[in-house]
Amino acid sequence: MIHWQTKEEMGDGFQFTQSEHSEVQYNALVKVEPHEKNIMRTYYLVRDWWDNDKLVKLRDHINLTLESRKE
Repeated sequence: MIHWQTKEEMGDGFQFTQSEHSEVQYNALVKVEPHEKNIMRTYYLVRDWWDNDKLVKLRDHINLTLESRKE
């Protein structure tokens, strides 16, 4: 499935279709819920689930984000 906002492939098994994502603005981060601000789940995923390729992608994304914020 294609993400309604970013148009990136998200894979299969998601709860909403592309039109439903657009309609309810799911994942738009318009309103960030308190549980989405907690990074403990990310720690868990990094430690127990993600392989090295995913960790390298995450590292590169974080580095790019940090660089863009410096400007």
